[in-house]
Amino acid sequence: MFLQNSETYDLKLDQACIFLQPASTGYINGTFHIYLPESKSFKRIRLQLLSVLKLYAAKSKFSNAFGVNIRLDSPRDGFLIQNDRERITVISEQDIGSSKCLPSFQLPAGNYEFPFSIPLPGRMLETVTCQRQKYHTYHVVAKFERRFRGNFTISRPIRIYDHPNLWVDHQLISTPVTVERQTGQDIQYCIILPDSKIPFASKFPVKCYFSPLSKNLKIGSVSVSVLERHRLQSDATAAESAMHNTFKIHTSSTSTIFQSEHNCTHQTLETLATEDDIPSAEWCLSLPVQLPDSFDLASQSISTRDIQISHELMVQAKFHNTETSTPIMVEEKIPFSIYMTPAVIDEDGTIHGKDIESFKAYECPPPAYGKHKYDAILLDWAECLRESSLLSR
Repeated sequence: MFLQNSETYDLKLDQACIFLQPASTGYINGTFHIYLPESKSFKRIRLQLLSVLKLYAAKSKFSNAFGVNIRLDSPRDGFLIQNDRERITVISEQDIGSSKCLPSFQLPAGNYEFPFSIPLPGRMLETVTCQRQKYHTYHVVAKFERRFRGNFTISRPIRIYDHPNLWVDHQLISTPVTVERQTGQDIQYCIILPDSKIPFASKFPVKCYFSPLSKNLKIGSVSVSVLERHRLQSDATAAESAMHNTFKIHTSSTSTIFQSEHNCTHQTLETLATEDDIPSAEWCLSLPVQLPDSFDLASQSISTRDIQISHELMVQAKFHNTETSTPIMVEEKIPFSIYMTPAVIDEDGTIHGKDIESFKAYECPPPAYGKHKYDAILLDWAECLRESSLLSR
């Protein structure tokens, strides 16, 4: 009974996550609900799409959701950001109700529903959130301006990403990454990633091949980690510019978003002499890597003026010399990128982690032009004349 006698305001979005196509205009659609048990006076009711860019101050050390300590690197130039920086930009604005002649207007008692559609520009900075930090976010805000009472707002977050354009000539682009090296301890190795671009929250295999040239070298364990590096940049304030003689200030951090270690037992030892595309190796391992399936645990790879986020795959293999008992470490870092895709993220913002092999069948590209329609081919002039005479009747 109390709820029925009190005014209520609600803002609902049709989509919690939007992927923008490069050559089309996107829209944020939703409805705005108002229930008034009695007449109310308003100066203005409007909707806004806000872009919030926030750069966080540097901390000496903190932990991510995995409990792994995040280390802050020293910036190459400039100085660490000491205070949080926030910049709010109004992307779009729409009036729901206002009066052109009077300072306010009366909204009679009743239940109101206002549908809206906010157009989006073609190019927008993507939503960037990770490690419990919201670098760049979007919010749909309903603002109520009143004459004799305080103004108030209702806000709903929305995620905006660019639709990945990975199709060329109706085929999904796949660029595997292969690294082959030989260490100073005479250990040849080869590491293969299935692709240089990995979808967010997906699972993919990392193939490792090791061939020690000495019989005394034995493998112990192999660990795989995914590193996420953040580099933030901001304009220096007047005081910072005068004190430190710099125009830009920076801060950077490195975190581990995935880590696993595998002990090499007799079950993992295989021979590759039967495979044609891979040279023979003494040890072969296929190690699974699962990217975090949460917006708060990892981010996509992105590079803008203020935010740079990159990813690296780090493989560490431990060997030991049975003759000298000397431990040997082989370490390789391979850069790759993580991208957002509607194959993983639904319109309501739900994340569905998938194996990378399933992405090949996610989208069915249009067939080639020659396969759209099979036209009849006439064999000779006699048949051509016969067809034309039938059409003229």
